[in-house]
This record gives sequence, structure tokens and C-alpha cells, in this order.
Amino acid sequence: MQTAKLELVQRTRVEQAIEGSHFGTFSKEILKAQTPSGRALAVVRKFRDDLPRRGAVLLVHGFAQNRYSWHLSTRSFVNYLADRGLDVYNLELTGHGRSREYGTAPARSFDDYVEDTASVLVALTTWAALDRIFLIGHSLGGAVCYATAAAAPEHTAGIVGIAGMYAFGTNPVTRSLGHFLHALRRLDPLVRALGAGIRSRFVGRAIVDRLEAADRLSELFPMAGWVPGSTEPHVLQERLIRGFDWTGLNILLTMMRWARDGSFEGEGGRDYAAEFARLDLPLLVIAGDRDRLLPPADARPAYDLSQSSDKTYKLFSPVHEEVHWGHLDIVLGEKAPIWVWPYISRWLLERTGP
Repeated sequence: MQTAKLELVQRTRVEQAIEGSHFGTFSKEILKAQTPSGRALAVVRKFRDDLPRRGAVLLVHGFAQNRYSWHLSTRSFVNYLADRGLDVYNLELTGHGRSREYGTAPARSFDDYVEDTASVLVALTTWAALDRIFLIGHSLGGAVCYATAAAAPEHTAGIVGIAGMYAFGTNPVTRSLGHFLHALRRLDPLVRALGAGIRSRFVGRAIVDRLEAADRLSELFPMAGWVPGSTEPHVLQERLIRGFDWTGLNILLTMMRWARDGSFEGEGGRDYAAEFARLDLPLLVIAGDRDRLLPPADARPAYDLSQSSDKTYKLFSPVHEEVHWGHLDIVLGEKAPIWVWPYISRWLLERTGP
């Protein structure tokens, strides 16, 4: 496995919120990863240098998102993990966030995501002075983590999929979109050759402009991103404005092919589902009971088909966790710091040793 070359762009100490008025002081590094493909990716590192470090995690965001999937000004899963002694790396995929600012265009294929993430993972093991790093992915980032673990198992300490895509298309709207785009498949080679991009930020801003109505009516939307009332307006507004980003149209086409065919394969035909299923690495698969973008039926197969001797499936629901859970709120919703974050951190720390 080829490795990326890491460059330290900036190092600072910051005092930032973990949750609400609970703050912490962290060392922060901005890294530029030059991958063997020639694409440059951005990584933000956070850790507490006054605590013994208990392992490292690499966070991977979802479709058309960026580093703000994990970190906002008043609620930060990044800072929460760092405050527990973990070395946290927040990756922005090809063409997203600072990676785009480094001159990297939207990805032409899902395989690009996997190739680049694997090379960054290998480089970070050296940077962190560790043999292995945990992978944590949300939504499409879950699929990236599953595939990356298969590409670099010797550098992977374990995988956490949070509403992570392994299957896709349980939602009938998603499946219908897959079939519709299949009807336009003659345009597929042209779109892939052009490497056209999609900007989701205008969607986030449009929702923010009608946030109260969107929150109230989201229960009626077939592909709603959160459960109504699950996230405070100021948090939801920041998440929608800062966290929605660019992506490649090719990535959307690949996801729609997965929805249509019930597959999880790369554009070159690589069977990521089968490769991941054969791994024997610690695995935690998390789903939200009211997630309509990535329903539990799409997330759970990663657990069901895995041959791991250490695997856990966790469905968050009102039965044990007080409220219903959707797609975005399972990471940064009002109750996530109470229920989801501690569950994940316990799982991680149980596997990092004393």
C-alpha cells in the first residue's frame, strides 16, 4: 500500500467547545496530505497534550459534506473524543472543504476516495506513531471506511459505521432514483469523463431560509435528514450552512447504481462488500430508528455479513435512548452527546488498552 506524504500547514492551541458551555483546550494541527494519485487532501488533527494518548481515530464525512460533519462551534464530536485521550484526525475527501482549496477537484470515482483515504491512513500511522488507527465514517463515509479497511487491514484498528452505507436503496425514493438514472445510462461515460461536480451548499442554505417549516415538516419528507425537534435551530443552521459542500456527480451515479443493483462495488468492478465481509477486525455498526436517508436496513448488512469475531450492532431508538434518531442528529443532535458519543467512546477505549 502506497502512502501519502504529510505536510504540517499549521499548529496552534485552541480553546473550543465540546458541548455547549463545556470547553476544552486542545492542540490542533492542519495537515496537507499529498497522495500518490497526485490529489491533495486536508486533515485536521486534535489532541490533548496533557493526557496520555489512548489510540487514534480517522473521521470520514458523508456525501457532499466536509469536516463540519463532526465539529461545530458549540458541539464537537472531534473535541469530545480528543478530551478522552484519543488522537483525532478529521479528513476531508477529494474535492471537499480544504481539500478543494488545495486545488483538488471533485472525485471522478468512489475508488478515488478509497485509494486516497487508504494512503492517508497509512501515512497517519507513522505521524501518530501507531501501528493501527480506528476508522469512523458517517453515511457514505461509512462505505469509504469499510472499503478502506479492506484495502489496508494491517493499519486498521477497527471500524465504526454511523448510519454507514453498506447497502443502499431501502428507501423507495432512493431506489426509484437509481432506476431513473439507469434509464439515462448512455450519458454515464460522458459525465464520468467530464468529472462534473455537484454543489450541495445551496440546498443547505435553502433549508436554513425556511428552517422552522423544514423542521416541522421533515417528518413528512421521504428523505428527511433529521427527526423534527432533534436538533436546536442554531446548531442545525450551522451544520447546514457550513457542512454542505461539493462532490463529484460521478459519486452520485455510483450510489444510484448501488441502489438499483443492490451492490457495493467500485467503478472498476472491485467488490468492496465481499472484501470487507472477510475481515476480522473490531466492528461497530450504528443506525438510527427514524433515519430515512440511510435506514437501518441499509446499515445493518455490514454487521450481518461481517465475519468479524468482534462485532456489535446498535440501533438507537426511544426504547433505550430517550428519543427517535435520524441521519444528521445521530452525530450532532441535541441528545447525541448524552447517548451516542459515550457509547462510541466506550467501545473505542475498550479496544485501545489501559
